[in-house]
Amino acid sequence: MEACPIRYEVQLPETVKLARTAYAKATDEEAVADIIDRYREERGNLLPILLDINRQFNWLPRAALEHVADELGTPLTEIIRVASFYNAFSLVPRGKHIVNICLGTGCFVKGSPQLLERLEKTLKIKHGQTTKDFLFTLEVVRCIGCCALGPALRVGADTYGRVAPEQVPEIIDSYRKSVSL
Repeated sequence: MEACPIRYEVQLPETVKLARTAYAKATDEEAVADIIDRYREERGNLLPILLDINRQFNWLPRAALEHVADELGTPLTEIIRVASFYNAFSLVPRGKHIVNICLGTGCFVKGSPQLLERLEKTLKIKHGQTTKDFLFTLEVVRCIGCCALGPALRVGADTYGRVAPEQVPEIIDSYRKSVSL
């Protein structure tokens, strides 16, 4: 350490170190700055910051992660390691409405594979994908906590139980209509 005290720090040319990925909108940078300031003095503040950013954008944009790294003095690789560990975070853009279809045992035996098939047909995407208009992302989960109401699906915070495949288009259309209002 005496011979090379900065051996364990990443060394970048000054121009690269200062360059950060641009935000999509100027207001996005302000929103992230507000979130960071809200938790700045708290111990273990990284997770609450990432959770709030994920809530704000429905994913973790690279510009926001770089902003957090700069403000907290934490290496970007550490932030990405944390963000990629938890299923609550997404490192790719997701739709406004996250549609979770339960394929846990209780829902599976009551017909959730048919619901998944109908959702994929209605949304014109496969699970794990996002619609082109970024309105919906379809995700398979193993449990949404209402096994007695299976088969179940969740759109955002709204849970639907005992769903028949023919009900899927109506449920999805209600969210499409809410956007156009």
